[in-house]
Amino acid sequence: MSLPVRFLCLCFFALLLEAARASEPQTASEPQTASDPQAAPQSQSASEPQSAVESSADTAVDVRKIDSYKIDISGPSDVVDLLKPYLDVYKWRSQKGLQVDELQAAVDRAPQDATGLLNTEGYFKPDVQARMQAEGDSYHVYVTVEPGPQVEVRKVDLRLTGPINDDPAYRDALLARLARKPPLDKGDIFTQSDWDLYKRTTLNAVLVRRYAGARITQSEALISEDKQYADLTLVIDSGPFYHYGYVKINGMQRYPEKIVRDQVHLAEGGEYRRFEILNLQTDLQEMPQVAAAVVDAQLDNAPPYNAPIDITVQEAPLQKLGLAAGYSTNTRYRGQIDYRYNNIADRGWVWNTKAVYEGLEQSLSTDLTFPKQPDGYSHKVYFSGDHSIVQGLSTTSYKGGVSRSVSDRNIDRTLTLEYLVERRDSGDGNIDRPHSLTLNYQWIRRDLDNQRDPHKGTIWQVEGGGASGQILSTQTFVRLYSKGALYWPVGEEGIFLGRLEGGQTFARTAAEVPTDWLFRAGGAGSVRGYDYQSLGVKADDGTVNPGRVLATSSVEYQHPVYKAWRGAVFADYGDAADTWQTWEGHTGVGVGARWISPVGSIGADIAYGVTERQWRFHFAMGLAF
Repeated sequence: MSLPVRFLCLCFFALLLEAARASEPQTASEPQTASDPQAAPQSQSASEPQSAVESSADTAVDVRKIDSYKIDISGPSDVVDLLKPYLDVYKWRSQKGLQVDELQAAVDRAPQDATGLLNTEGYFKPDVQARMQAEGDSYHVYVTVEPGPQVEVRKVDLRLTGPINDDPAYRDALLARLARKPPLDKGDIFTQSDWDLYKRTTLNAVLVRRYAGARITQSEALISEDKQYADLTLVIDSGPFYHYGYVKINGMQRYPEKIVRDQVHLAEGGEYRRFEILNLQTDLQEMPQVAAAVVDAQLDNAPPYNAPIDITVQEAPLQKLGLAAGYSTNTRYRGQIDYRYNNIADRGWVWNTKAVYEGLEQSLSTDLTFPKQPDGYSHKVYFSGDHSIVQGLSTTSYKGGVSRSVSDRNIDRTLTLEYLVERRDSGDGNIDRPHSLTLNYQWIRRDLDNQRDPHKGTIWQVEGGGASGQILSTQTFVRLYSKGALYWPVGEEGIFLGRLEGGQTFARTAAEVPTDWLFRAGGAGSVRGYDYQSLGVKADDGTVNPGRVLATSSVEYQHPVYKAWRGAVFADYGDAADTWQTWEGHTGVGVGARWISPVGSIGADIAYGVTERQWRFHFAMGLAF
């Protein structure tokens, strides 16, 4: 055999031998130890029991799963409270099916995540350590935080550039206003949230008037090398001085454009003011002819820098028919039908008609409401007829009048001139037929944190009115009335509700004063534990007549029990009488439930009337008034 052939054969046998070796099963190798310089990094400590792992050429992943683990975060309490909601290693502590390698990754990144969070609160030299230790079949995570000193603001450099400097008086007044109570000032602790608020507040102060195109051109927070001080710089370019341009109205098809244009009081060429645009949008959305409205200013980029106003309206239906049914413990079952037409005489006048039938009271009313005037006042003409039989007293009344009202933020004011005639039958053979021409003023202030579900705030109502016996009235009288409610949070979840109500009608006798101008008490919203309007001037046959004085009060505590449900305990006290000498307080105590529905609070109460030694069930909906 020649030499080349022998050489090829040797190479062929060598390849066969190498292939045979590669196909042999490998023996289990000894586990790597922490001291092995070639060992891959392990997520377990040296004392942790070995577990099954999936291997690859370069990494080892621990796929075991745990359902929970312990975690301790040590450090100042305010810092710990800051970190807990954001650190994965804390949020996942009760997560089922968490892989060990996922937990280790969260532990590894905890110092970096915590440091970023602490920076936002002014801690720029924190020391954060995190480690994980095996404990049987589970793990214990330890996080220690030394936040270090907080950074202090050493300097705040605020500069306004642009055309705002053409009016030094306006610029200086604006800067002085901004300097009164800034969100961030020299000597304050630097936090990212306060710095963001400072920038936002300052920019808005420039934007809201004249300079609608203002923008931030420089924003800088420099932290000193020793991580102890922050030097802040904010530069705002005011942009040009804007004036109102023409007003364009879109979307009006069903109603005349005039009813919207009459609400626009932005004079072309006038100084741009953002709050006027927002107020206009609110006024339009409150119109019954408007389902939705958007008011926007289009800023021109070239002289003379006008801001045309673009109004887009979504119209409401021309007519509306409503049906309702319900029940209350005061007046029992209730049925209601109402009809509204939104464009009488093609002028945007709104005609409303409503019929209400309840177990104890029935009414039919109609009114004509006129669009709001430039001064913000609205006017209404109305007529109504009412009949009721409550506590043995039968009354039938007819009235008509005009009212003038205005709303300014959280205050409503109404002035009403009304003529009323009444037939009042107490069942003892005496029938009173009082009538009156009255002038009444009503003032209501609502200052609540939430209109649907208040936890803090007040509501206050004050009224004063009367009639002269010389002008279409059976007697001269003056009526004063006031009612207030206080909502106050107790602890983290509880709510305290207090209510006071009082009134007096100054008149020679109650017999010649219409019932609307006198007082009775009792029932839901008054003194619980007693029937609706059962507190007043009692006749020998049990009929309850209205009196000339009223005073009631209530205290209540509410506490959450389940989702939107609350439990309540309360005590009411009060009475209505003909004079203060005959006024006797009546006490009612009880418990109840409150459901915070999408339309307001709905309450059901079981109350015990202490004076009459009786139990009563009450059902009510809504705020105190």
